[in-house]
Amino acid sequence: MKVAVVEFTPSLNASGMTAEAKRQLQASIAFRLMKTNRFHVVDVRHTREASQADLAAVNGASTAAAVRVGKQLKVSYVLTGTVEEYNTKGSATLKTQLVEVATGKVKYTVELSHQSPKEMRTGGDVEMKTYVLLPITLRLAETLTAELL
Repeated sequence: MKVAVVEFTPSLNASGMTAEAKRQLQASIAFRLMKTNRFHVVDVRHTREASQADLAAVNGASTAAAVRVGKQLKVSYVLTGTVEEYNTKGSATLKTQLVEVATGKVKYTVELSHQSPKEMRTGGDVEMKTYVLLPITLRLAETLTAELL
């Protein structure tokens, strides 16, 4: 199954998320999906080039922009999403949807949250990636694999 993972759009409750953290999240999700050996994931650099100009629309309520990106990248699915919460004290919530390019329909949607079991010392990108976003990306890959294959 060929899929593209776009960079997620942060909501107002995710204003502490840096540009680097957004890129790391996208790359981490793509990597985790690839590691399942069930998905062929388009290189995130190509996905960024295809989606960057219209990222808010790609991650928005309409699937039309995601379908355009999917057709351009020649994939079956586009994984879009928003970062609903990104709290550098150790919590995050992602809302994702998997858009089927051929039909423009949302094939699957899930909202995942995680609270760090450890006290955050710096609240920086590395801690957030390790203790908060990594568990979410692992659960997302497991969930998508179970639901789609």
